[in-house]
Parts: sequence; C-alpha cells; structure tokens
Amino acid sequence: MEQYILMNKNTPLATVTLSDAGYLTDVLAIHTPEAFPIGIFTEQKAQLLDRLNQWWRSRIIPASRDGLRYVLHLYDVDSPAVLSKRSLGLSLSDQYWLQPVGSELNWNAVNFFTNDFSRELGEAFFQKESSRPAINPFTPDASSNGWLKKKWVRIDGATYLAKAGSAPLLQQPYNEVAADKLLTALEAPHVHYELIMENNKPLCLCKNFITADTEFVPAYFIKNIVPRSNNDSAYTHLLRCAEQLSIPGVDIFLQQMLCLDYLIENSDRHYGNFGFIRNVNTLKFLGPAPIFDNGTSLWCESLNTEIGQFLPALPFKETQKKQLALVKRHCLNEARLNVCQQLVEGVLQASSYLDKERVQRISEAVGSRVRGLQHYLASL
Repeated sequence: MEQYILMNKNTPLATVTLSDAGYLTDVLAIHTPEAFPIGIFTEQKAQLLDRLNQWWRSRIIPASRDGLRYVLHLYDVDSPAVLSKRSLGLSLSDQYWLQPVGSELNWNAVNFFTNDFSRELGEAFFQKESSRPAINPFTPDASSNGWLKKKWVRIDGATYLAKAGSAPLLQQPYNEVAADKLLTALEAPHVHYELIMENNKPLCLCKNFITADTEFVPAYFIKNIVPRSNNDSAYTHLLRCAEQLSIPGVDIFLQQMLCLDYLIENSDRHYGNFGFIRNVNTLKFLGPAPIFDNGTSLWCESLNTEIGQFLPALPFKETQKKQLALVKRHCLNEARLNVCQQLVEGVLQASSYLDKERVQRISEAVGSRVRGLQHYLASL
C-alpha cells in the first residue's frame, strides 16, 4: 500500500493509504478536519474511510464513459481510479490532491490552474486506436466524471471543457448551446457554451468557472449535512442544509434551475451536476454555481413520436411538471419567454444529424412548455 497525504492546496487533511487498484484503504492520521471536503469528515474511522472512497469515486472516470475500455488498455491499467492516482487526484473543479508521503511536492508546483497539463488522456477518448507506447498520465482528464466523452483544453490561456454527444444524433452539444441562449434571454446566471466541430462531429465548449481559490461542491455532498426531517421534502431539506452552511441565494437559484429544466425537459439533473462554490482559503460559501450541464434534455434520447412527453425527472420529483410546482416566486425575465421556441429551433437547425421533423417537434414542444410555464407563473 502506498501512503499519501490528502491535501487541500497546501493544507494537509489526512494521511491515507491507497491500493494498487487506486482506492483508499486506510486513514492513518487526521490533520485538519475543518478543511475536508464538505460532508465527508466524521470521527468514526470506518465511516470516514467509506465517505472518502465515495467522494473519491465521484472524481474518477465512470465505467459508463464511452471509449473507457480502449483507454484503460492504452494506459495498461485495470481501473480508472489508477489513472486518477497517477495524476495525484488533481482536478480543475477543486484543489484537493494527493501528496506522496516523503515527497517535497507542493500545490504551486503541481496544480492545473497555473501549470500546464497533458492533453493525451482526453484526446485518447476522441481518437482512433493508437499504438503510442508512452502516454503522460498527469492530467485533469483523469478526474472528470460523467458518461459523455470530454476533455480539458487550453485556448488563448484560458481553460475550457470540451464535451461530445452520444451517437447516433450527437444532440447534447446543441442542447447545451440552446440552454445557454434560453438562460441568457431569461437572465439567469449560467455557464456559457459554444459549439465547435472536430473531425466533422460537434463538441460544446465551456470555460472553467472554478479558479485556483474556489471549489465546486456538488449538491450531493450538501444534502446530508443535517438529518432529514419527516416533514421535509427533498427540496426543502436541501434548502435547510444550505441554510445550515450559510450559502446565499440558494432558493432563487433552484427555482430558476427548475424553470429551465421544465422548459427543456432535462432528464438528468442529478445532485452531481448542480451545486455551490466555496472559497478554499476562507472555507466560506460564495453562492450557487452557475447553471451548467444541460445537455441531456430536449428529448435527445426519445423517438420523434415521443417528443413533448414528460419523462422521469430528477432530483426532487418524478416529472418536470411536478417539480415546477416547487417554484413559488417570479425568478426569470418572463417577458422573454416567447423567444424560447425560436432560440431552440435556431440552434438545432444547425445540426446535420437532426432531421427537420425532429427539430420542428422539439421546437413546438418547447413552445408548449413556454405556455405551460407562463400559465403557472401567472397563477402565483
């Protein structure tokens, strides 16, 4: 077993051991419990180890990632956790990393915010098979989650995440751009997406909204900060947890997000793709992260004849219609709702993978959702 110090920038959190397979096997010492990832620390050692491994797994490439088997073969490893260990667990979403015990490595020397990183792992997911004998594993791509192919890139000194769509329609990148345009019109804080073509296939680009001094904390690690009362719904419980952590602006943010998800029928708004931003120096929360990761929407996995239907929803209720009922205030520029159908249609028309009937059905379904949202908001 190899020994590492789990670090938050240059603050030591705990001394741990990792197996050859890349998972935590023991917690040998606790150093700075207050700087641990949110929702992880407990004085019960077995529970702490379990929580740390759960947190660690949320940072590695999932088994569902398209192309993973080839990449593991290319790097000659059995598990994506090994890739993350080789890159010291470094990420562009936070400042946690693994310092080998006895080494003199420090945050300034290794972090990906101010230092360059290898692009080879990310590119391997997008390229055809290669026989390259040696590939640099030191990359934030080893700590990226999600099932769609993605890679970190640098453009004019800024860092962007590039994400692909799923075959055969490759619709998700267009959905991200469409959601961006809707949120811009509706004046809700969000991440900006742009579309690029690479090898004749669409990718969406978004600039990293995390800096060297902030971390993204998924809602998943917020929602268990306090025990859930029998009287609380999943929604009100999350609000209670956010209040406990003094996170500002959560209520209006969640309501804006729910309105968007209703409009675009987002079927994948799980607790991992929305969350909050914390200052890692002061350990104080700044507020919600801007709305991002809206690609699994607009009926991208539905047949043309199924477009417009209510699909199973996340994270609070079973359908987007039921989630809309959680909205209790006016939180958007409602005067701009009427442009939403046109904006979606304009984006999707640019795709050579979507037939005219599909684009029309999706656009009309968004128009129907606009009318439903307008009717609901008028009743408040």
